[in-house]
Amino acid sequence: MSASTIDLVIVSQDRVMYKGTVDYVNVTAEAGELGIYPKHAQLLSRLKPGVVSFYINGEPHAMYTSGGFIEVQPNIVTILADVAIHAEELDKERILKAKEAAENRLSNSKDSEDIDIVAAKLKREIAKLRAYEYINMQKH
Repeated sequence: MSASTIDLVIVSQDRVMYKGTVDYVNVTAEAGELGIYPKHAQLLSRLKPGVVSFYINGEPHAMYTSGGFIEVQPNIVTILADVAIHAEELDKERILKAKEAAENRLSNSKDSEDIDIVAAKLKREIAKLRAYEYINMQKH
């Protein structure tokens, strides 16, 4: 690791998704989007469903995370994700179908508990779509 890079570890419930050195990291934290560069101030935050993007030698990479936690130390960022999926593994058609189903169910639901569950599902599908679009936009 050089002075211009930071170590990144992303762990989902079932495996290590990424472990290596990166230029910087962007996440969707509880308080909003957060950019983390080498020698960043220490912090601990919850993650919202969203995109974790990072650059390795100037090349973009992205993952969808359904939530979890991030810990930042001066030289290492650790992300503990409930679910993490590499953006390249996301299926746009599947995401769009799930998003449409959630929107339809949300518009037809009368039960407030069901509305909360479906709204959370919709947010996750939108976050997956953002991760898919982010990595595809970066490659063009």
